[in-house]
Amino acid sequence: MTSGSRWDGIIPHPGILAFAMALYLLGFVLDASGRPLAYGFLTGDMVVHFFTFPGLREQFIDYLLATAFWIFISNITQVTVFIFSLATFYPVLKIFVLAGALLHNLLVGWGVRGLLIYAGTLHLHLEVTGCLLSLQAALVFVRSLLGTIQHRSRGPLVTALRENLAYLIPLIILLFAIAAILEVFWSTWWVYNLTHGPVSWRYFYTHVFSVEL
Repeated sequence: MTSGSRWDGIIPHPGILAFAMALYLLGFVLDASGRPLAYGFLTGDMVVHFFTFPGLREQFIDYLLATAFWIFISNITQVTVFIFSLATFYPVLKIFVLAGALLHNLLVGWGVRGLLIYAGTLHLHLEVTGCLLSLQAALVFVRSLLGTIQHRSRGPLVTALRENLAYLIPLIILLFAIAAILEVFWSTWWVYNLTHGPVSWRYFYTHVFSVEL
């Protein structure tokens, strides 16, 4: 297989991009029509409790890193099941709707600042990218599986695993790992800082005790 065709199996198909954009616009319209989704902390709807004294080990290792780890495990489990069975299609597709709906919600609620909030939720952008690649991976796997059944040969499946999924899956894992870290160690502070008043990153993450949504 040529390098060009290899990239054809890794870069999301134009149909997938169009489908994801349609879901994104659907989310925007749903929020505009008064049917918002559950946004969690992303709209600033959270109550943060702080320790009086910083606890670096307790916060960064026992609480925050553990939170990021379980977010990653949950997300990567969902997309892995989706790629190989399509069973978890709802949470994977929902991320595109959520991203579009969130943009409208922040624009209405915060105006220009809403754009700044949205731009800074870096984990969400990585999750959207990861889900796009997951759609592509699922397409590659299903096509190769159907080819294997049709030709009664493992060739199409083996080729897809070796030349497409071998690149896609590690990239998806990396994106969701970084996204989980950024969700805990960046986006939460970013949204809080712009919706509840300025607080330094260092103070936030050395004093935060819990976040209530």
